[in-house]
Amino acid sequence: MKSEFEKEILEEYDKFSLSENLTEKESLRKSIREKITAQTELNSLDYQLLGLIDYNRENWKDNSEKIIENFKKAVKTDKSNFMAQLYLAHIYHDIGKLELGLENYLKVDTRALKKFQLWRYVKLIEQIGFCTYKLGNKTAGIVFFEKVLKWYKKTPENGLARPSELIDCLPENHQIVIEIKKIEDYLE
Repeated sequence: MKSEFEKEILEEYDKFSLSENLTEKESLRKSIREKITAQTELNSLDYQLLGLIDYNRENWKDNSEKIIENFKKAVKTDKSNFMAQLYLAHIYHDIGKLELGLENYLKVDTRALKKFQLWRYVKLIEQIGFCTYKLGNKTAGIVFFEKVLKWYKKTPENGLARPSELIDCLPENHQIVIEIKKIEDYLE
């Protein structure tokens, strides 16, 4: 059960993540940071939110080490925090440290992620495939992309995320790309 503080801070984070007004977003970022750091002891969610508020800014790369540190603390504080583990993998992926990205993607509790949001689970499979492929194991990467394609075939109306990594890796004439484009016609 969430504490009153957790409910309040998550509500404020939701406003932050949905806001498109940069002034409001910066004000909410500052407020969230102040409220969290005023706590005598930070928990996994606190560290995760600190990482997310910095990850969700235009110059996030300038703060990538601090973001990584917060996601690592979130995972260390609560090994079952699969979202912090996923975000840690994402930032490594986004800064081009694919070995660390893959290592951390493989640590994500896939059962919990799948139960939480199917689209994130399918995207995780694709991101594992991307890292594997780009790190030189193209055959294994394609196996992951084939799994992604199966999910797209099973759940064409379920709002899965755009398969951008798959499309970035494989040539346009690859059978997987051809089949994905038949299902996701906006990719044409």
